[in-house]
Amino acid sequence: MAQTNFFLGRNTTYFHLQYPLPNLKCVPVKASFDCKDITPFNCQLPYPEVLNGSGGTPNQKTERVANQIACYFFTNPDHKKAKAAYEAAVRFFNDQANSTGHQCVGAADEALSASHGPIWWRAIASLRITSWGIANGKVSWHKDDGLEKAVLGWIQWHQDLSALGEIEGGSQKWKVLLPGARWDGSPTLFPDPCPKVVAEDPPPGQPYPKDPMTDQVSNVIYQLIKTGSVSGVPWKLGKNFWILDPCALDRAGAPLGKSALENGLTFSAPAGPPKLHSQLPVDRYPVGHGAHYPCGMPEALKPSIWGWADYTTGCMSLSTDGDPQPPAFSGEKKETVVDSFVACPEAAG
Repeated sequence: MAQTNFFLGRNTTYFHLQYPLPNLKCVPVKASFDCKDITPFNCQLPYPEVLNGSGGTPNQKTERVANQIACYFFTNPDHKKAKAAYEAAVRFFNDQANSTGHQCVGAADEALSASHGPIWWRAIASLRITSWGIANGKVSWHKDDGLEKAVLGWIQWHQDLSALGEIEGGSQKWKVLLPGARWDGSPTLFPDPCPKVVAEDPPPGQPYPKDPMTDQVSNVIYQLIKTGSVSGVPWKLGKNFWILDPCALDRAGAPLGKSALENGLTFSAPAGPPKLHSQLPVDRYPVGHGAHYPCGMPEALKPSIWGWADYTTGCMSLSTDGDPQPPAFSGEKKETVVDSFVACPEAAG
């Protein structure tokens, strides 16, 4: 599985290094990269053998869709394969929107996974760019905006969900914490023990404070899209963070998103309320928020079911059983129930 992710990720980064915005035409790659397994840049994808598979996890299937669009429309134009890949890609996103739920592919639910967020964003950012190109005349023999609309709808849902989990104060301010799929099971509390003093809000421009529960790349991209520019991202990041690098696959979604914004691509679209495979009520207060899946995530691998963040102390938690419990948050509660495609009788009761 890890090798598949590597091959797909290398294909994505190689494509966008060779076919940059705004023209999406192949150009020489003059940059050098600090890893020993770099293969020649020859206007092709380095691992075309992974395009034809059908198995894998939801994130792998998403990036395979991105690779297929890149290959059949740009690196190796093939009208017949492109048409089939395009129609399959539109179905891929429409199925999530209309049948299975956000980030649920077939019978596998990977909703709100922090651990695999970078792979999702690498694929989605790639598709944002290529679908824009197809909709805006960069492919002379195929012009259609159906995939662009579907990708934008996915992004809008993900931003709306992330907003429900945004931490609005304390040392973890601006990050997103929600329970979701593919959690490693520990820790259940960070920091442990929780501080007993009020945590000051950090000023913008401080180094990103790492934690074991949220994903840095996903947090950065959420703020990038929310604010519309790199300058709006509130953390100081490493000097190479925004450079597309085939030796640093996990952060590739961020420079792709930056490139898209700087070339005038938008990331917002009209969309109804997001829908997940499993229902997720979120309670937000002025000083914290909490969320849990009352009926669990039956189609997810190793999910966290409960999550909360305390904006006053900077403490946060993920768990399978609600232990540790959150503090008693003060102030007016705003409840949002993210609807699901699977009925949840426990919530109704």
